[in-house]
Amino acid sequence: MTPPRSSASRKYRAPNASGARLLRPPVEPATDAPADCIETLLDNNRLLRAAFDTRIGDMRLWELIAATRREVLSVATEYTSAYRDVERPRDVAGWIARPIIMGGHQPELFHAGVWLKNSALDAYARKLGGTAINLVVDSDRCSRTAVGVPIGTPAEARLESVPFDGAAEDMAWEERGIVDDDTFASFGDRCCDLLLPLEPSPILRRWWPLVMERAAESHRLGLALAQARHILEARFGMETLELPVSELVRLPTVMVFTGWLLAHARQLHEAYNGALAEHRRTWRIRGRARPMPDLAVRTDDTAEGPWFEVPWWIWSRDDPRRRRVFANVATAGTLLLSDMETLRVELPITPDSSPSKWVDALQRLEGHELRLRPRALLTTLVARMLVADIFVHGIGGAAYDRITDGIVHRLTGCDPPRYAVVSGTLRLPVDRLFPADAVRDPVAELASLHRSLRDIDYHPERHLGHEAGLSAEARELVIQKQRWINTFPTPTLAKRRCREIRAVNERLAPHTLDQRRQLLALAGPLASRIRAAKALSSREHPWCFFTEKTLRRFLLLEND
Repeated sequence: MTPPRSSASRKYRAPNASGARLLRPPVEPATDAPADCIETLLDNNRLLRAAFDTRIGDMRLWELIAATRREVLSVATEYTSAYRDVERPRDVAGWIARPIIMGGHQPELFHAGVWLKNSALDAYARKLGGTAINLVVDSDRCSRTAVGVPIGTPAEARLESVPFDGAAEDMAWEERGIVDDDTFASFGDRCCDLLLPLEPSPILRRWWPLVMERAAESHRLGLALAQARHILEARFGMETLELPVSELVRLPTVMVFTGWLLAHARQLHEAYNGALAEHRRTWRIRGRARPMPDLAVRTDDTAEGPWFEVPWWIWSRDDPRRRRVFANVATAGTLLLSDMETLRVELPITPDSSPSKWVDALQRLEGHELRLRPRALLTTLVARMLVADIFVHGIGGAAYDRITDGIVHRLTGCDPPRYAVVSGTLRLPVDRLFPADAVRDPVAELASLHRSLRDIDYHPERHLGHEAGLSAEARELVIQKQRWINTFPTPTLAKRRCREIRAVNERLAPHTLDQRRQLLALAGPLASRIRAAKALSSREHPWCFFTEKTLRRFLLLEND
């Protein structure tokens, strides 16, 4: 079977129209492109995975994959069943053999285009007779606990920042509790009151009490948001499992893979930077910090040799700030990990030590309340290599995971399974509420205004009105300019010709002041309309700002 065109060779853009979706491949194949379907992607991914013959300790990679899938399905079912009903298949062997469709995102109030991935996981899994699993990326940083609520009209609007919790020190979602109960409890009503002119019945009003219920059980901000959303998905009919990354990395089989990567820390460091460099060359990206910085190399005053940065975060319960991780492999039989600040640990992880030692060392690390969590690229590398038959990315993840492809190829010599790409756009019903403004395009109007101002600068004679109403001075200046325009620009006259035309334009400028003032008076209101349109019509508004009916239709749960 011929592999499909690599996801890495495509560029994806979010659809512009409200309600539009991007699903590659589609759930149902088009009649004119039957090969572009989810079944073909699954078949080709299984062929790619079958080519892996890498040894991970004392086992082949395919053996580790089978064991990991069993653990992931079991733990994801146990985790999900703690807050919503889950049906566990009786035929466990058949369950493990069936396709696993996986995606993931941070446990935040993301926009509807991100939520579409979860619906696509369910739709793909139903089509393939498999299991859908969403990773809750609680290892990411909780960077913002407020949302922008649009208020105003198309003539003048802005985003009002509405917090759903108080400020706290920088930490991962995994560690983040709720610090301001009053702010948290009142968020739904405060948001809905501001949204009332634009959306009188957002799903947020009746969904937020469910978030509060889950917060009382989980005692974590991110888990409360994720679990309440997942319960709503169950009410919508989606049959998916969920699993936090913090739980995924504690699985013994994933710890084996983590240990193998750490045992080859220098090779991983070089593969990561090499894949980044190749990505920048391929896509002509300038700057060594885009799309992310290279992993660094540091030295200290000891004789331990260089420290190679590796793609994990590390922190402790006492100091939950996520810090970079550096590895030193100079000491025989020992791997040194450090944040190059206060943390330093010695682990018996080497290519020659047994996987059981790797697992024991990483479990003891967790037991001492030290957190070692993979960064974004490594998270999807683990998911795609060990678990998912098909991983579903958004547009941003699809772009960055081309680098993951390069890392895998450098470490194993094989290409990883391909991924699907899903995104969409949903906007508030501004056009329906303000139909007179729907036909206006303030960006185009402002661009036209700037062209008119430029034309006044360079061709003022076009804006002087009827010749009969011109002063003698203006008529003479127009004649002079035309004379110079008609003069052939010989080498000796070219510079003088240019200077004379500019001089005439400057002397004609006072005669066009009224037209210039009229146009400039329109520039401010147009700029306000552009800012208002950005606030009102953004695709980044949280999914819970919309009505249930709108969301069901957008999530492919009802026919258009």
